[in-house]
Amino acid sequence: NLAMTATITSKGQITIPKAIRDRLNLKDGDQVEFDEEAPMLVARRVVDRAAWKNALQDWRKASTQALKGHPWEKSRVAEMIDDLRGGKVEKAKR
Repeated sequence: NLAMTATITSKGQITIPKAIRDRLNLKDGDQVEFDEEAPMLVARRVVDRAAWKNALQDWRKASTQALKGHPWEKSRVAEMIDDLRGGKVEKAKR
């Protein structure tokens, strides 16, 4: 765990270190929100719900097209995973 520091300016601004921006893929114009109730400073990227919904719909369309005519076209994800593993996995005994 590498500690990094940032200095708060007189205007209350900080610069997020480049290594963190790169690791979290933060770009110009991205927004972060701060959790006032957290016991420490917590910031999260603000997700544009409409953009996320559109990306998910695009992924669904692309995956549906990619599976056309494939034996998995009408399969559930669990069935695909079982097939990839070479058959159903026995449930663990407790």
